[in-house]
Amino acid sequence: MSILRFEIRYAHGQKEAATVESDRVLIGSGAHCDVRLPLDQAANEHMAIEVVGTTVRAEAKAFNPPVTVNGAPFAKGVVVPNVPIAIGTTLIYVALGAGYEGSPTLQRKTGDETSPFMKVLGVLVLVAGAYMMFSGGDAPVAPPPAKAPDLFPASSEPTCPMASTDQAFAFASEKFDVAEGKRERSPFAPKEGLDAVALYDLAAACFRRADAVSRAEEATTAAQQLRASITQDFRARRLRLEHLIAVGDYELARRDVAVLRSYSEGKTGPWISWLSTTAQMVKQKAGAR
Repeated sequence: MSILRFEIRYAHGQKEAATVESDRVLIGSGAHCDVRLPLDQAANEHMAIEVVGTTVRAEAKAFNPPVTVNGAPFAKGVVVPNVPIAIGTTLIYVALGAGYEGSPTLQRKTGDETSPFMKVLGVLVLVAGAYMMFSGGDAPVAPPPAKAPDLFPASSEPTCPMASTDQAFAFASEKFDVAEGKRERSPFAPKEGLDAVALYDLAAACFRRADAVSRAEEATTAAQQLRASITQDFRARRLRLEHLIAVGDYELARRDVAVLRSYSEGKTGPWISWLSTTAQMVKQKAGAR
């Protein structure tokens, strides 16, 4: 039986703590939930937390209000103590075992400007590096090439294909709506997020052609935010994949491989070749268990 510790922080400043002795915890507003949130803050069953070995995983069971991590839509994945899960405006920190002493915001020293997210990534790199060092070179796969593909290579701003103001505005509105739909689906189909960024950029160009300045700014901001979120998720999953392979968690590694391959579809290079080889190895290892 595992001990899971939770810190809940509401938008109005209230904080709550809970400790649950279980390998699976339900979070929601329902009376049967292990961690209960107010009715106006969560669905009846909003999220499930599960301990798998030494790893804590979370899975969203409802999306109104949305579940996010670092501002990015979240459906399921590994949970780390220093990164809160947000259900709407409510932040939830989750940690396994007795060593947790509260959220990083309560522990951070004055002047420490390193983000919790980057600290977590640093820890994962160190863990993977230590494994490679002490395993005598008998690692499951070769380390990945240092340079991964750029998901958003620098390119010129898209040109609006519509000549007249009315046509440009109608075209931009249509592309913006399609981008919104793809963005909503991106947690389940990562490539949809890449398509959404391109559509937002195209919509912005046509809104500018139509002299709709505020709509152009809206589309540009949406593209920038989604681009940053995808780039961060891509980087985090790459580092986490190395860690999961190092500790032999091939089932979770297979899921990250699938997302990384979706993000990098159509790309070429040494890192893509490494990912393809790693995908085959992870599939074999996961299937053998």
